[in-house]
Amino acid sequence: MKMDTDSFYVLDAGKDKWIFTSKDEAIDQMKVVVKNGDGESTKLLSINTSEDNWEITQVPWKLIALELIKEGG
Repeated sequence: MKMDTDSFYVLDAGKDKWIFTSKDEAIDQMKVVVKNGDGESTKLLSINTSEDNWEITQVPWKLIALELIKEGG
């Protein structure tokens, strides 16, 4: 997987995990996971690779909710 930016996203749904280059793609997949009933332990991680030490942070549910509201979720 070639990346054009210094960051990517990991959608962690327990035993299933996906990697995305954009937050929008990750949130779209998150909607599918939740609709299939697997949303209870789902989390979205942001990985920043711009420095030697990569930074991993969980995307807050508030930001995910705002994105869903913007697109009519």
